[in-house]
Amino acid sequence: MKVSTNMSKNFFSCFDESKGISLQKQKLLKSNSYRFCSYMRKKLLILIFLFLLATILLFFSCCYMSMILLSWIISFIGLGYFIYFLTTVMTSYHYRKNQQFQNTILIDKNGITDESYYGIKMIFSWNKILGIVVGKRTIVILTDTPVYFYFDLSKKDEILTAIHKYGDEIKIIY
Repeated sequence: MKVSTNMSKNFFSCFDESKGISLQKQKLLKSNSYRFCSYMRKKLLILIFLFLLATILLFFSCCYMSMILLSWIISFIGLGYFIYFLTTVMTSYHYRKNQQFQNTILIDKNGITDESYYGIKMIFSWNKILGIVVGKRTIVILTDTPVYFYFDLSKKDEILTAIHKYGDEIKIIY
């Protein structure tokens, strides 16, 4: 069964949720329950923490002059972290934009086949699939590799039907 999706309308919300889920896949698979895992919110909280820490250190620099240097170092780390975060999001956006925000996979008895990455055919057998997470906006297929697949929630029925037909032992997390 071929499953295609177009995420041109809500790319950032789908990317945010799916990236957060993929980064926390071990925790999600152990707990068997889904809680909203926002990638961007987590990164922004870390950034706020770094700048808050730098501000507190700057405040204490009136007593200890060495704190000024530490405050500046933490500020630069926060700035570098923010630049890395934006680069990651924009790289993913431009990659998807070059694909016209479309993705197609084939789910069959062999597993999941994807040819959307520069025409390279990737086949993930069923033993490589760790689970399916049904989120608020996306469905994320987690593998035991750094690769994960995400689709708009409108494809939920198609994906779950194919998974039940071919990969009946796959863990589904709601």
